[in-house]
Amino acid sequence: MKIFDSEGYIDSEVQEILYELGNVGLGMASITLGRIMGVRMHIGVPKVIPVNELITYNLESVEDEVSIWMDFQKTLSGSMIFVLKRHFVDEVVQKMGDREKVECDETEKISVIQEFANMICAAYLKAVGQYTGIRMYVKPAGLEIQKGNITLKQAYERIDDSCHKAICVDTGFSIAYDNKKVIDDVGHVIMLPDEKSVEKLIEPLCK
Repeated sequence: MKIFDSEGYIDSEVQEILYELGNVGLGMASITLGRIMGVRMHIGVPKVIPVNELITYNLESVEDEVSIWMDFQKTLSGSMIFVLKRHFVDEVVQKMGDREKVECDETEKISVIQEFANMICAAYLKAVGQYTGIRMYVKPAGLEIQKGNITLKQAYERIDDSCHKAICVDTGFSIAYDNKKVIDDVGHVIMLPDEKSVEKLIEPLCK
């Protein structure tokens, strides 16, 4: 199956498959997050778009965000990116950090955030892997605190010439507490495979 049609748009069937993978991945990740944080996770509607459109819908974001980058290894090429609002990161550190300490230093905070991202990523990719029959591997690539629009621009810039047709599956999420309190838009999980990796992901589901 061709990923792009004659006019350069993502094929509708490809969009549907990647949309479903985004739901499957973050669905499993939401269960993991619930166990870690003691909250319920509300999943947004996945956006399936060419990577060159990645920065066009979030240019107004000025809030500080924490971005965690993980690059695919072995079976796929591209990246997994977690973009988390700073206030949510503070809650993650509080829940997962050493509660006997009054506060963590920056090194400890980074370690906690990376551990959190690793756990969510593992759950996401395990679910997608079971759905497609493809084992997926990632390695940590970096963590930065910056404005949201800068994060997305950097994500685009990290895609080299061989990945210029990479496809972004961006799924946002909110969290709900037992006391009915809901916090909207606390983060995004972005699966960013290159074109060849998209072909691998959809092939088992097109038979």
